[in-house]
Amino acid sequence: MRGGSFAKDQLKEPLLAGPSADPAPAGEPVAAARTWAERMLGWLCLAGSVGAWATSGHLASYLWTLSASKLANPPKPGLLIVNFVLASLAGLLLALASWRVWKSHAPQRTIVACWSPWWIGLWSLVIGGFLLINYPVPAQAHHLDKFLVGLLVVIAWSGWFLASPQSLARSLGCRPARWLDLALVNLLVFALVGEATVRLADPLLARSGLFGDKHTPANLKPHIPVRGTIGSSNMQGFRDRERVVERNSPAPRVLAVGDSFTWGAGVSYDEAFATLLERRLQAHVAAAEVINLGVPAWGPHEELHLLKAYGIRFQPDLVMLNFFIGNDIQNKRGDDLHLPGLMLVAGQSYYVHSNGNWFHDRIGPDRWYLYHDLNYLFRVGGARVRQALPWTGEQPSSLALLGETAPLVSREQYVRSIHERSDIYLADDTRFFAQHWARTQETLLAFRDFLGERGVPLLIVVIPDHIQLDRTLQREYLADTGQAAEQYDFHKPQRLLLAWCREQGIPTVDLLPAFEATGSQETLYFRNDFHLTVSGHRLAAQVIDPVLQAQLDAIGKVKGSKEP
Repeated sequence: MRGGSFAKDQLKEPLLAGPSADPAPAGEPVAAARTWAERMLGWLCLAGSVGAWATSGHLASYLWTLSASKLANPPKPGLLIVNFVLASLAGLLLALASWRVWKSHAPQRTIVACWSPWWIGLWSLVIGGFLLINYPVPAQAHHLDKFLVGLLVVIAWSGWFLASPQSLARSLGCRPARWLDLALVNLLVFALVGEATVRLADPLLARSGLFGDKHTPANLKPHIPVRGTIGSSNMQGFRDRERVVERNSPAPRVLAVGDSFTWGAGVSYDEAFATLLERRLQAHVAAAEVINLGVPAWGPHEELHLLKAYGIRFQPDLVMLNFFIGNDIQNKRGDDLHLPGLMLVAGQSYYVHSNGNWFHDRIGPDRWYLYHDLNYLFRVGGARVRQALPWTGEQPSSLALLGETAPLVSREQYVRSIHERSDIYLADDTRFFAQHWARTQETLLAFRDFLGERGVPLLIVVIPDHIQLDRTLQREYLADTGQAAEQYDFHKPQRLLLAWCREQGIPTVDLLPAFEATGSQETLYFRNDFHLTVSGHRLAAQVIDPVLQAQLDAIGKVKGSKEP
């Protein structure tokens, strides 16, 4: 059966986003009708083939250099190889498809004559955009998986198109396929119109208070169960009791800004050093506050924005930046030099993943205002439902996700994870370390200058890394990497940071000497995790407390004491 006869007999119903119903009459009109669809599909297949082969080359180059990467958990080579093979296969099949579309008397060419250029362009845009947004280099697990799915779709379509074009045309002309086309068109219209609408309405939403009065400035989940006397995170999602933004007392007010150490990962709310510091201050001034704005997995870059967008509203007397040596110099772990991007949507701050891919970082789903507005509504609505429900057996499992307990990994995995941040301990500076250290200095200067303009002092608390104290862990790490002890200087980061802070006039509290002086260093950290234990938080609070009180005493009259 010839492709033209089949198409003319089988495809009866026209659809804008699908194959057209009937080919044009024989002769010149047929050639004219074929022109647009043939040219479009032929060139698109050729472009796709070139792109697939270029991706294969890029993946091959990435695989070649992957052994030199300092990622503790690098992408599995197997998944990269699978994507390489599939991309190469997709390039071959698309090249053959392009050739068959342009070949005279080929059944594929006859079938394409029945297809709508609009339909071809629509699906090509969707699939091509999906692949570009999830481009596999630099490799990240969630992008690799999605890219693989996209490649399978391309391979399935092109293979089907080459092997049995009549069967493909028949399937594309059936009712379910047309429903899928219609659903895609409606989804795209909804997304485009919805995005345009919420972007235009964004200033109004921010001013109206619909989002602004109840937003979680760190994109945290409010009212999530936590261990300790508070029972759940506060209305802003922080692991802290509810706080009033307005100053109603001349008592000292301190902001504790930091990552999971400030949050208190692995210990309860009552055992975290920020809580212990507040209670120590309250022994002198009953209404004293240490407001915990810790956010797990954050670095100084995100914490600075949180301070500017939210924390400064509390009119603090002092800001305590808790700086973890292990990963706050290298804000993003591993070799990723791209900091999270910042978006303000309806008055709420969102920190969106960036990886250097232009398409991902400009038009990815999390760059859409519509995505964040809908996500916010679902999140807040879900939090209110959870708050209204009694305790269930499923809730404790969420504690681990929020850093309530220390991660449970094997000793081997933990030792290997140190490699991703080992540049900071090398005696000789690497280019990678120099880039991160320079950026860290810029961020800390921005902290100092922002607070200095408002007359608020900054105190940096330097939290040491587990490997700096644990000699056994150092030996295990060196044995695992096959490197010599002479290559490392585990006190180097503190020396650099403390010397720089002295030059800039920024007060510091270095916990390393006190941690080294204790006779039970192994009890300060979890065995297979760098977070502090209850003993570690207790010792941190003991060391910080006198310095914090001295800083507050030096202020003199408490800021805001004249306020009604």
